[in-house]
Parts: sequence; structure tokens; C-alpha cells
Amino acid sequence: MSLSLSRRIIAVILEVIMAVSTIVFLFSIMMTFTVGDKNYFINNFANQELVDECDSQLNMKYEALSSETNIPARVFERVEEDYPTDEALRQAVLSIFSEENETLYSENKISYFYELSVEYLQGNNVPYKDEDVRRAAEKAARIYSDTVGLHNTGGIEERITDFSKRFPRATIISFIVAFACFPSIMFMYKKKKEGYFVAIGGLLAGTVATTIGSLLAMVFNLGGGIDILPEIHKQSIISTTIKSFLILAFFSAVFSATAISIMKVIDNKSPNED
Repeated sequence: MSLSLSRRIIAVILEVIMAVSTIVFLFSIMMTFTVGDKNYFINNFANQELVDECDSQLNMKYEALSSETNIPARVFERVEEDYPTDEALRQAVLSIFSEENETLYSENKISYFYELSVEYLQGNNVPYKDEDVRRAAEKAARIYSDTVGLHNTGGIEERITDFSKRFPRATIISFIVAFACFPSIMFMYKKKKEGYFVAIGGLLAGTVATTIGSLLAMVFNLGGGIDILPEIHKQSIISTTIKSFLILAFFSAVFSATAISIMKVIDNKSPNED
């Protein structure tokens, strides 16, 4: 005997709720362990590609600065050895969360370049004016800040902190809702096989929608709305966000395939129900 109209409507509503809860669950759990996690954000931001690009730009800019002064570029480039760029990038990101100076521009950095310059000039008996060396040191520190430091970071800390609080709760709530929908759907159907198909169908709809949504987020560059400077840092953060959506798309696709496999097993093992 078929379901009454009211019971069928309720079953469809439960199936939709299950699909939506699955989407929220998958998205929330991804956000919790990726862009909503400070350590993930830091480790994936300071990748080798960004480090190499920063070093390359530093070398180019210090060559230009060297042409303005009597100080060879290698003197300024010592900063890449004394303050490894990968560690400096991590420090810049950590400074966002600790309310320190994420630009990496400071009097200490100016003094560092000043002392390097004076050491070279005195060691090679090169005459110099102190104000000229001080000016060169300030430029070198500014170049370092503009290339390695982070600028225009307003809102990132608040956003990630908000993510770290909001999404774990959403993960738990959506899981409970989806878990409760499954037996509720089964209760609506006297035919056990049909109930399984509808319940798993809700799960499948959610995983497929999440897979498609993640791919669309990658295509349309959902993480591109930030205005962090310099541009290479912005691109690194966007790449980190895209990587997160790629992870979400992969696992959602795996769950979709699993749901389809389960439906096939149920179809093969369960007897036909009239």
C-alpha cells in the first residue's frame, strides 16, 4: 500500500532537510579543519612557491637599491640568511593573530640594515655619510616589508576567529539533524527498501550538490575578495582557499560514490517489495 499524500510530503521535506544538512556538515567540517584553522592557514600560506618568489623579488629590488648607493646588493641580501623568508612569512601571519607588526617594518630592521651597511663600508674603507647609510637602511627595510610583510590585513583575524567558533557548532548541529532525518524517513515508509533509497538519496543529493558547489567556488574564485598586499601574498591566500575547496570536492565525490554503491548493494540484496 502506498504512502498517503501527507506522509509522502513529510518524507520529501525530510529528504530535503537531510540533503541541506549534509551540505552544511561537509562545508562546515572542511572550514573547521582548513581555512578556519590558524595552523592550517599559516602552514599553507608560507609555501615554497611564495618563498621563492619573495626571495626573487628581494634580490631584484636590492640590486636596484645597490645602484643608488655604494653598497652591494649582497649586503642587503644577507637578510635572507639571517631571517629565512619562510620563517619571516610565518611570523607575519602569526603577527596578525597576536596583534603584533605583521608588516615586518620596524626600527630594529632599519638598525639591522644600517649595521650591515656600516660593517661593509668600514671593512672596505669606503667613505660614507651617516645620513646616506641611514637612508639606504630605511629603504632596505621598507623593501623587505613591502615584499615579505603583510599589509591591508584588516578583518582576517576576526574572520578566521569567527570561523573557528561558528563552524564547529554548525558541524555538530548539521550532523545531528542529518542523523535524525534518516530514521524519520525510514519511519515514513512501510517498504524498508524504498525508505533506504529515499534516505540515502537525500545524502546523495547533499554530497553531489557540495561537490558541484566546491568546483564552482574554485572556478569563480570565491576567495578572491580579499585585498591583502602585496599581490603575491594575496595569490597565496587565494591558492590556500582553492586548495580547501578542492579537498571538499574530493571528499564529497567520494561520499557520493559511496552512497551510490550502498544503494546498489541494497537494490541487489533486498527482495522486491510489492
